[in-house]
Amino acid sequence: MSKKLIIAATSARGYAKAAVACGYEVITLDAFADADTRQVATQTFKLKVGEHGIDENDFKHVFLQTIEQINIDDINGFLYGGLFDATPDLLDWIAARVSLIGNTSEVMRNAKDFAFFKLLDTLKIAHPEVRLESPKDTSSWLSKKLGASGGAHIKPANQANYGDYFQRKLTGTPISMLFVADGKSARTIGINQQFVAPMDNIPYRFAGGVSSVTLPYNILVDFEQAAQHLTTTLNLRGINSLDAILDGETLWILELNPRLSATFHLYENLFSLHMQGCAGSVAAFLPLCKSSRAQFILYADDAIEVLSDFVWPDWVTDIPVVASKASSVKITQNEPVCTVFAEAETAEAAHALVLKRAQKLREMLKL
Repeated sequence: MSKKLIIAATSARGYAKAAVACGYEVITLDAFADADTRQVATQTFKLKVGEHGIDENDFKHVFLQTIEQINIDDINGFLYGGLFDATPDLLDWIAARVSLIGNTSEVMRNAKDFAFFKLLDTLKIAHPEVRLESPKDTSSWLSKKLGASGGAHIKPANQANYGDYFQRKLTGTPISMLFVADGKSARTIGINQQFVAPMDNIPYRFAGGVSSVTLPYNILVDFEQAAQHLTTTLNLRGINSLDAILDGETLWILELNPRLSATFHLYENLFSLHMQGCAGSVAAFLPLCKSSRAQFILYADDAIEVLSDFVWPDWVTDIPVVASKASSVKITQNEPVCTVFAEAETAEAAHALVLKRAQKLREMLKL
């Protein structure tokens, strides 16, 4: 009997491709249902995902519609990426219908609640100063939304929305650690530098990253100790990521993402490793990274129309769907167009190459 999975994420393409390469049939639920995903998934369903996250009612409708079309007993489990950070109760709703593969809703609640910073204090893990009340002088503070992702929610403190929390602004390099856990131990997969594509009102919009970044030994130790302490305290399983700011010789932890993240795509197929970690074992050998990969999300500065005969380069993924050969697809201003990939011997070279390719694609699309 074939192995079947449901995968839900803001963009499910990379996880679906990895799962299919490991012998699974995949049904995807995401915000794009793009051409790449349709090529690998048995079925694709498009979700409503807005500025404030997933539309819960829409998700439940789509999910129930999905399982009505299949034999739910044939599904081996439900995997998820960055859709449920602000809605852990929805994970409970899903778990009541199909086996959840990954961290539990309780783990997500603990990671995305303001009390997470108190946990970091208890574990003696350095993080920027945070508070729930607006500071009198907002000039050196940012406002953030608990459970949000993608960077669009991060704003100057004087532009805070109701319910935001405040974090002291730091200078430095945004980095992340991708690691796999089995509830007891954490093993590093790689260190990544994150990219942003700033806009006037969204200065920290996420735009991808580059893998295999080298850190000073003492900083790497701090990162790995933080991942280990959080793993044993929260019973983390599968592949997780830690976001941080490296400011000189100090590593400041920003947040924990206890689910599949975008940097998953920057490494060789990690799907089996994720499944092993979720099952409580990370005994498998982690392959050494012989190169560095970069991904860059290309956004539309203005509304554009892509014709059906446009020839996409082979280093582009997340390609928008054109309904027919006689039609085109319209992409609104500030929406993602696609993702550009590059690979090189070093992180610096991969970063430079992905930016060069992104610029070439801009010219091709007349952005």
